[in-house]
Amino acid sequence: MTAAVVLTPVSAPVADHVLVAALDGALDYTNAELLRRDVEALLGEGHHELVLDLSGVGFCDSTGIRILLSVRKLLQERDGAVTLAAPSDRLAKIFRVTGLISAFTIAPSLAEALDVVGARSNPR
Repeated sequence: MTAAVVLTPVSAPVADHVLVAALDGALDYTNAELLRRDVEALLGEGHHELVLDLSGVGFCDSTGIRILLSVRKLLQERDGAVTLAAPSDRLAKIFRVTGLISAFTIAPSLAEALDVVGARSNPR
C-alpha cells in the first residue's frame, strides 16, 4: 500500500487569491481522493488560483491524474486555474502523450510557475 501523498502549503509572494502548495509522495488510487479533499480544504473560499509544486511526486497513476482534473474543474468554476510546477520528466511525458498538457498551465520550476501566475494576476 502506498503512503499518503502529503500536501503542504508553501509561502510565496503571490496575490491573496493564489494558493501555493507542494505535493510529496506517490499519487495513486490509494490516496488520490484524500488529496482532493485536502486541496478543497486548503483552498477555502478565497482562493481561485492554485500553484501545485509537483517536484516531490515520484509516481502518479490515472486516478491521480483524474484528481488533478477534478481540482482543475473546481477552480474553473471559480473562474480560476491550476498551474502545475516542476513535474518529473515521466509525469510531464504523461501530460504530453495524453493531450492533457493543454488542460493545465505547466511550468518547469516553481519560480517560473509563480511568474506565470503573477503575470496572469497583473496583466500589463
